[in-house]
Amino acid sequence: MYQELLNLFAEQLEKQDQLSKLTESHILHPYGYSDVHSIDYIGKNKDMNVTKLADCLKMTRGAASKIVKRLLQQELIEVYTKENNKKEKYYRLTKKGRKIYKEHEKRHQLWIKRDTQFFKRYSAIEIQYIKEFMKDYNQYLEEQIDEIGKM
Repeated sequence: MYQELLNLFAEQLEKQDQLSKLTESHILHPYGYSDVHSIDYIGKNKDMNVTKLADCLKMTRGAASKIVKRLLQQELIEVYTKENNKKEKYYRLTKKGRKIYKEHEKRHQLWIKRDTQFFKRYSAIEIQYIKEFMKDYNQYLEEQIDEIGKM
């Protein structure tokens, strides 16, 4: 029973990955998941720094710093400081970064539209049950990440 459920989860993940590759723009191909989502967070939030980015991505500051360094090298983001605080570094998108940001946003909206059509097959009660299950499962996975991360 549980193995079948786990197999269905694995199949869903594989199909989501396949579908993403089929519908993803060639513009996004050179960039990894963390890179694109970092660009997304920087594009959506004013005065993004490494600490805020790490929180958004649910990763360490060190890991976020590596992503920032890579995005700076690729000229997708640029550094700025505020007049009243020259010490703190903030990041914003370059023209090249905004292109990636807009393409990701377009793909995200297509995904929402596509999968919302599927969810309309289910009643409000069924959707509520699915949401509760997903919240519980995501919480469990988060606890596993935290536990393994401490090792």
